[in-house]
Order: sequence, then C-alpha cells, then structure tokens
Amino acid sequence: MSEKEADLLTYNTLKDRFESVYERNKFYRGLFGYKQTVKKNGKKYEYEKEGLMDEIPNARIDDSVFIIAKKNTERVVDYFQDWGNKVSHHVFTVLVEDEEIIQKIKGDTHDRQRR
Repeated sequence: MSEKEADLLTYNTLKDRFESVYERNKFYRGLFGYKQTVKKNGKKYEYEKEGLMDEIPNARIDDSVFIIAKKNTERVVDYFQDWGNKVSHHVFTVLVEDEEIIQKIKGDTHDRQRR
C-alpha cells in the first residue's frame, strides 16, 4: 500500500428515514461533535463535545465528502452502518498527491475542520 493511498468517503443522510430532526442532529453531532453553551448563576460556560471526526485525522473536501487514512476507514464505516438505512455511504480508494491533504490525514497538522 502506497503512503499516498487513502480513502475518500461520501455519505448522504436520508431525511425521511429519521424519526425527528433531533435524531438527525444526533447523527451529525456524533460524527462532527458540537459546542454546548450553558448559562448558570449569571455565567456562561462553553463546552466542546468531540465527535468521531475529531478523533480521526481527515481532510474535509466538501459537504459530506472527506479523505482519511485507510487505517481509519473501518471506524467511520461502522459508524455509518450503525445508523442503518438512514445513512448511505460510499468508499473510494484514491491516490493523494496534495501534500497538505497528506499531512492532514496523517494527523501532522493541528487544524480541526468542523461542520
């Protein structure tokens, strides 16, 4: 396997198959994480909850499209499959020539891309 070989993943949420907007948001929050703001005793607290893609180095290409190292593909595919027929996905093996993308998927950069 070449060091430049990676997997490009695409996914699509099938809106009509989710029971509610809350459930669909739960999918996205689990995948990308989210920020929570809590007001208590006149103070404002912000918490960042990590999602799966915060744990896996990735290069976000477009909405619903990202590139990851092949060694991480199974974790993401398992996450998609946990949602059953509510999420469709495809995996394509690609050769990455862009050095910036290679560094991102190797985890050599501190840039975290959020939705």
